[in-house]
Amino acid sequence: MGFKIISDKDKNGNFIASSDAWTRDKIEELMDKFYPNRVKKREKKEKRVEKMEEGI
Repeated sequence: MGFKIISDKDKNGNFIASSDAWTRDKIEELMDKFYPNRVKKREKKEKRVEKMEEGI
């Protein structure tokens, strides 16, 4: 097996690298869909950070 770059086509039919097609928001949405506990963990972390900032 060799190294293969995964690519997609844009609306004009030009090849683009997959890393260019996946925005941060798109990745976040996908991760939240497949790892629902991730959202809960992030919310808990945000609450802890807020409490720490209030204490400062």
